[in-house]
Amino acid sequence: MLSEAAKARAIRRGPGWLGLWVAHHWSDQLDHCYLVWIRSRPIWFCSRCSGLYPVMFLSLLSQFLVVPEEGWWDIPWLFVLPVPVMVDWGLTRLRLRSGTNRTRTISGAILGFGLGRSVYLNMIYPFHPLVVAQLAGLIGMVLLVEFSMWVRKS
Repeated sequence: MLSEAAKARAIRRGPGWLGLWVAHHWSDQLDHCYLVWIRSRPIWFCSRCSGLYPVMFLSLLSQFLVVPEEGWWDIPWLFVLPVPVMVDWGLTRLRLRSGTNRTRTISGAILGFGLGRSVYLNMIYPFHPLVVAQLAGLIGMVLLVEFSMWVRKS
């Protein structure tokens, strides 16, 4: 059994270099992660990715089992589903609200549906115009938020 002092030390130390692969948050942002103890070892999992990756893989797998045709529904699938995660991430990044792990997980799962479709379309039709537009939009939003952070710090 791990002592409380050892637990506190492990949490204070953070995920370490290897832990950043599943947490990708430094010690001061570990509240954005779920903490799981495996034996006496703390493992952090990014709360948003905990929703995103399982749903993305299930979405992708389901599209190989039941092949959906391209259609008008791809536009909301690719451009509306990412909105909740971008709003949640942007507001948290700009420190306009703190957010919760539950919100991060749910918004990550919603994004997972959209990215599952993106991956599927890109696998079947490399550089599909809608996927390229989605990626450009997501990158544009990230750059806008990061630029806003930079301006606020100046």
